[in-house]
Amino acid sequence: MKNTWALIGAALILSIVLTLSHALLRAAAAYPQLELAWILRVGAALFLYGSVFLAYTVLLKYFDISIFYPIYTALSIVGVSLVGIAYFGETFSLNKILGMLLLLAGIGLISR
Repeated sequence: MKNTWALIGAALILSIVLTLSHALLRAAAAYPQLELAWILRVGAALFLYGSVFLAYTVLLKYFDISIFYPIYTALSIVGVSLVGIAYFGETFSLNKILGMLLLLAGIGLISR
């Protein structure tokens, strides 16, 4: 496939930004009172979601959706899982590890 590294790079950048927005929402969920910290977290998360949406729309002009979307989604799932484990103390299990490895293997297969 042409532009494999560009596709993976673009998907990785979008997934990192999306993962950050999920982390901000998760942090805001811990303190659901209408306070400045909560408003800032939710506002930043919405801004990042919107940025990802707009960037994704532009990137679909350059990459096949049948390849870009699965790679972007898989990277987002892995990123959100790792952030949940590392920063929010979510459970870390063999099933999660195997699932993430299978997603990464799928990225390798799809991008060929």
